[in-house]
Amino acid sequence: MDEGVTAVRRQFPARIRAIDDLSARNEDFREICRDFADAQSELEKWNVSTDPKRNERVVEYRELIAELSKEIEGALDHASVPPPAR
Repeated sequence: MDEGVTAVRRQFPARIRAIDDLSARNEDFREICRDFADAQSELEKWNVSTDPKRNERVVEYRELIAELSKEIEGALDHASVPPPAR
């Protein structure tokens, strides 16, 4: 399984089935998942850093993770809405 998808599954355990379904058929969603995992990884690094820019980077990565979380939730919500009946 893609590392990004795994990270998103951990973040949204109640939506694992929807995550798996969408990631199986949507490359754009998988890319968002990879971005999410990368941002989490960078946040972990900056959290333990002694670099003078540590606090600034921690804030930036937290904001990025929050934005990506909203984007992921939106994609999952959109994918779970059935198409209009004809």
